[in-house]
Parts: sequence; structure tokens; C-alpha cells
Amino acid sequence: MSAASSADKNAELRDALLASLREHTALPYLFIGSGLSRRYLGLPDWEGMLRRFADEIGADLDYILATTGNDMPKAASQLAKEFHPVWWKDRRYAKQRKEFKASVRDEERAFKVAVAEYFRESSSLSTGVPGVDNHEYAQEIAQLRTAVVDGIITTNYDQLAEQLFPKFPVYVGQEDLLLSDAQFVAETYKIHGSCKSAGTLVLTESDYIDYHSRNSYLAAKLLTIFAEHPVIFIGYSMNDRYIRRIIDNIAKAVGPNRLDALQRQIYFVDWNDDPSSTPTLSSYFIEVIEGHSLPAQKIDSHSFTPIFEALSLLDRPFPAHLLRELRKHVYDLVAHPEPGQALETVRAIPFESEDGEGLRVVFGVGFFTEKDLEDISSISGRTLTREDLARDILGIRARGIAAHNALEHGIPGILRFSSNAYLPVFKYLRECELIDEKGKIHTAGLPEEVKDLLKRTPAPSDQNRRRYERDVKGKMNTPRAIFESDLALYFKLDCLLCLDPIDYDIDELREVLAEQLALANSQGTRTNLFKAIAYYDRLKYA
Repeated sequence: MSAASSADKNAELRDALLASLREHTALPYLFIGSGLSRRYLGLPDWEGMLRRFADEIGADLDYILATTGNDMPKAASQLAKEFHPVWWKDRRYAKQRKEFKASVRDEERAFKVAVAEYFRESSSLSTGVPGVDNHEYAQEIAQLRTAVVDGIITTNYDQLAEQLFPKFPVYVGQEDLLLSDAQFVAETYKIHGSCKSAGTLVLTESDYIDYHSRNSYLAAKLLTIFAEHPVIFIGYSMNDRYIRRIIDNIAKAVGPNRLDALQRQIYFVDWNDDPSSTPTLSSYFIEVIEGHSLPAQKIDSHSFTPIFEALSLLDRPFPAHLLRELRKHVYDLVAHPEPGQALETVRAIPFESEDGEGLRVVFGVGFFTEKDLEDISSISGRTLTREDLARDILGIRARGIAAHNALEHGIPGILRFSSNAYLPVFKYLRECELIDEKGKIHTAGLPEEVKDLLKRTPAPSDQNRRRYERDVKGKMNTPRAIFESDLALYFKLDCLLCLDPIDYDIDELREVLAEQLALANSQGTRTNLFKAIAYYDRLKYA
């Protein structure tokens, strides 16, 4: 096949696959197997990995495979037992023993440590591996890095997926998912463990028994992914026993009468070793439960470039990592409000309607007019917190707060929840030109909550003022001196309200308060801190 003809055939596959994927309402997941690591990192398949370690200790892998019925997990268990005494005594593993011997408490762990270290040291996409040295493979990797996918699932131990999709958070096994803030978008799931932690590897017979008996949560999530997304298997044999088990479990969960609902959800990439072969996308049926067949799509190709090109041409309204963060923050705002705030209700309403008053969480999709943007801006003011104002006043907030939003919505909204709170206000009054040259404040039209706040002057408690006069005055005259002392934190903060501003640079006060805002934890101390920040606002802008 000529180069031009080959390019045309690849383009046909790319276009056919792209059209097929665009029929789905959700973006695809990639299910990555060891074939991809062999292709780009030069790593062995399962049997090749076992043979490497068997040869290293002089074990006969062929005998082990024969006595275990060619069952790879059983063979791994047998090899682990033979590997155990060698690892403990042979000087080749002295470095591993020094680092990991405290964690080796059974006959299989030493083998897992050695396997994990091997894959960790062999995971780099750098000079010396096919994905860098081979021009064709390097092009495939460059294209794969741009793939538009909703997530990665892999049974591989190596770190190829992390290098290809570095912005995707990585979750290893069921425990990681259960104890994490996984959003199931733009994430990588290493369901058989990671070389970064030997204890997570699913390798031996006992590992697989434990894996299948305990991973109900992970299995449920996989089922959800298969039900909602197209899934592209790449780097696996179409006869892989583990993958067939996953598909059988999905088929059982769906039931034989609803298998057609999964039609076109599953894609298998079947690598063709013939460079002159014609790449194709065709229907394929997988035999599953009770003689039924699960429809799938088979991608037959020598080059993976047209596959990755198709994935790179898919459309996503938001960058993947941004969508994940957006989903997380909306969930946290609704499900985990700050102390003192009630749980929020999510409703679908026109934000310009009367029902939009008081909303704390707003999520909008679509095109907006200038009027819409003004309305959204006013709603954003209602979501402001006391810490937002503090960070803005101290100049450490990434995005500044519009002064009119703070005065009209932010400050009144916070004071409705906590009427006695100390809040910065003078910066926003000055930016709205409500403080004249003589320092007079024009309050006409301001919300009543803002007017009441102006009457409240931040001051230390009487007890702390007397203590300051007795123990501190004349000895420490600057904010930095106060905070370098051994005084209690609550008292240090009240001392700031007693210092004579003539004796120090006000920027020093800002720096000290910014440092404390990043460190403060207890609610009582934070109350004193926000009072001091309100005092700084008054000094700086009133």
C-alpha cells in the first residue's frame, strides 16, 4: 500500500470512528491495557514479566505454568514463594530490603516490592523507549496527549497514563475511591494497583480472590461508566480473561433482555501486525451470558494515529480539569456549607426572576447578554463569604471583588447570617466614591446592614486593653514585634488594635494579617482575626 493510500485509509477510519463517537451524548473513557505499555515503554506482558523475574532467580517458569494450568495469578503466587527467600538473602536486593523490609510480612510481598520497583524504574517516556525512539510511536503519543476523554481506566501498574494525562488525578483501587473526593470526570483509575505502592498490586491468586470479593463499590462505578459512556479498550487481547469477566459482569447486571441498550457502547482496538492492512471499524459480537451476544465495535488497525486523531477532534464545552473542579466546588457549596450556614437547595429557575433573590449557588450554561451578565454579577455578590472579603482587603484574593457587589449584596448577606460580625467596608465605600475628601461617608441608598456596620468600631476587650497597657505598651510597638513574641495568639490580635499606627508601616500590619489568615484554625481566634482585618480596613481606607 502506498503512503498516500495508507493516509487515505487512516483518514477513513478516523472519520468513521469520530462519527460513531459523536452519536453518544457522553465522552468516551479509555480502558488501557498492557499492550500500550509494551508499545510505548517496551514493558513485557504478564507472562513476560513473570519470566523476567523467574530467570532472575533461576526458577523454571514453564514448569510453574504447567503445574498451575497456565493460570497467571496462580503462577505469580508460586513464583512469589520461590522469590521470597532469594529477596531476603541475595545482595542484588539489598537496596530494596533496606527500604521496604519493614513492610514485607508475608511470602508474597517481597515479590510485589520487586515488581513495583521494576515498573517504577521502567515507566518513563524518555530516550531509550519505543515511544520516544520510534518516530511513528512518538507521533501516536503526541496525538494521544490531546485526546478528549472523560477518564482513564487501566489495569497497568506503570505510570504511562499519568504521563499522558498529567492533569488527571489518580485513584488507586477501591480504597482510594472510597476515601477521596473523586468526581468521575477527568480522572485516572488504576484498578489493579500502582507501582508507586507495592501493597496495592493485584498480582497473585490471593490478590484476585480478595479483589473480586471486596470491590463492590468499584464494580458499581465501572458499571455506571459503561452504562453512561462509550468505553474504548486498547492494549488488550479480545480474548483477555479479565476483560471478558468485566464484560460478563456488566451483561449480568443489565440482563439478557436489555443487552441491546449497551449497543455501540463498547469499542475494542485490535492491533493488526500487518502494516499494509486496511484499517476498519466494524460490528463485533461478544458471547456473554446464557448464549447471548453483546454488540460491540471492533477497530482493526496497524497504526493507532487515526484512533487518537478521532479522539482529539471530539468536542468538550469545558476543559476536562476545569469541569472536574467546577463539579467538585458546586457539590461542596451545596453539600458542605461553612459553619453557621444552612444546606443550600439547587433549583432550576430564571436567575432574573424574584425567585433568584438570596441564591448562594448559581450555575449557568449558554449565551449571555450584557443584562444577563449584570444580573449574574449581582448574584455572585450574594455568594461572598467573610473570608472572601478578608482576602480581598489584604490583596491576596486571585480575583478582586466589585465594590458595588460587596456593598449591595455581599456584606448584607453575610450580616444576615451573623449580625455581629466584623467586616471590612471602607475599601468598597471609597471605590464607590462614597467617602469625600474630608472623610465624610455618604450613606444614602446603602443597605441598612452596611449603615449599622459603620457604627461598629473594632476594639479589644476591656480586659485585653488593660493587659496591653500594663504588659506590652512601650515594649513592643509594631505588628511584627507583637507576633514574634510569646504572647497568646488571641491577645496578639487584640494588641494590634491598641498599637499607635504612627509607630509602624501599615503594610507591615497587612502582611502579618495575611500570614495569620492562612494559618488561623479555631473559630475563637478567627473572630479576633477578622476584627483586626476590619480595623486594618478602617486605618487604610477611612
